[in-house]
Amino acid sequence: MTTPDQFRQIEQLVDIQYRQQQKSFQRLLAEEGRLRAALRQLDEHLKESRESGDVSQRAIGADVVWQAWVGRKKQELNMQLAQVLAIKEHHIAQVRRAYGKVLAAQELHRQSKTIQKQKTAQTLLDRAVNSSLFS
Repeated sequence: MTTPDQFRQIEQLVDIQYRQQQKSFQRLLAEEGRLRAALRQLDEHLKESRESGDVSQRAIGADVVWQAWVGRKKQELNMQLAQVLAIKEHHIAQVRRAYGKVLAAQELHRQSKTIQKQKTAQTLLDRAVNSSLFS
């Protein structure tokens, strides 16, 4: 029979695992945010360069080279973002599963304490009855 202390230890271990999953998930969210910010920044730079329309850059073809570089960089960032989003989807399931384990462990610990209290109360009652009968 598992004791309330053992259930408490299980609850603590499951909680530690859950917190580790959360930290990993937070790092993924930070990476996703970084990639999205980099994409927004590239879009802003591209917009600014198109609006400035520097004739000297057009004359030497630098604007075409710049736009090609921006296109490649955006493609690279979008690929990285897609990978992060795929990993994120997997992590969401892991975090949910870990949280479910936390809830289950908490409930088992609570039930175990309740059962232990009932057993203790029954033992005390039995002792009281026995002592009153034999006194």
